[in-house]
Amino acid sequence: MKKILSLFITSLFLFSIIGTGNFGFVSAQSSYADKKVLILKNVDAWSSTSNEEVLSELGVPYEVMTSSQFSSLSASDLISTYDMILIASDQDQTFYDELEPQMAKIEEFIKAGKVLQVHAANWGWHGGRWKTALPGGVEIVRSYSAYDYIVKNATWLYSTYASHGYLINVPSGAEVITVQGDSVTPDYNKPSTIAYAFGKGRVLATGLTIEYSVKRRGPEWKAFFISLLVENLEYTTPEPAPAVEKRGVNFIALNFFYYRQYNKTMEKFNAMYADSENLGISNETLEDAMHHKMIAEEYYEQAGQYGPIIANLQRITIFMALRKSVMHLKQAVKILEGT
Repeated sequence: MKKILSLFITSLFLFSIIGTGNFGFVSAQSSYADKKVLILKNVDAWSSTSNEEVLSELGVPYEVMTSSQFSSLSASDLISTYDMILIASDQDQTFYDELEPQMAKIEEFIKAGKVLQVHAANWGWHGGRWKTALPGGVEIVRSYSAYDYIVKNATWLYSTYASHGYLINVPSGAEVITVQGDSVTPDYNKPSTIAYAFGKGRVLATGLTIEYSVKRRGPEWKAFFISLLVENLEYTTPEPAPAVEKRGVNFIALNFFYYRQYNKTMEKFNAMYADSENLGISNETLEDAMHHKMIAEEYYEQAGQYGPIIANLQRITIFMALRKSVMHLKQAVKILEGT
């Protein structure tokens, strides 16, 4: 009888969460209004303003500065004002030369718990090239590839040149996000996008032609770019918590419920996405759905920070990430269904 009562109470709690159908959804536009991004560039990479356009769509406040304007700011100015610095691809040589002596203050900014996102695809239309190592000694090697492989979801990105280089001196423990390849076989010796800790902060470096490809290629590029931005904007250093159960709430049952929901919903999404042409789903709709799917995958990965989710169902700390992963995945399916 006690087990039945416990399940009944848990069911009531579940319905209190999911009964409205929106899971407490907060739109991207309102989620990041308290963040601020500094875009560094002297010129528009490949005549594209994709960085600004996507940040605007996400509702993220930003400023744009040239390399010479940036020189007037101190590390403390940066730390007190911005959450993330985004360095655009394809700059002129003046930009890279003027940025070199300012890398020390950028490193201070990251060590203080902030984020640096470097679009390091140079050798582009404006002729400039990196000569300076990124924080932690990471460097980019010139290497053009039409296909780059997204490791997390085993899909390929294609563009005239999907990337202009791969990264070397990758720090131990770095996450490899994309690698170059030939559309069939990924080359894990050529990581083209990585993320790694630096002090209390985070660095994301990529040789992908983000600005060019978001503007001129398919919706998968924009969805991928959004996923990178969202992960960086939501970056916090995870603090391990004890595996305990909150009194009165069966978190094992709740986490298992969302674990099952995530996997069932992912199967449905993948089936609909693969059959999108027959279902008459437009590219614009696919783009919107993929945006939520990639956010869902980020939350699911966050829930797995302690190891396999099925082995950590007792942890309170994975509940919110699991719940948000299901929320976004269900939203992606709704978009595909046109509801």
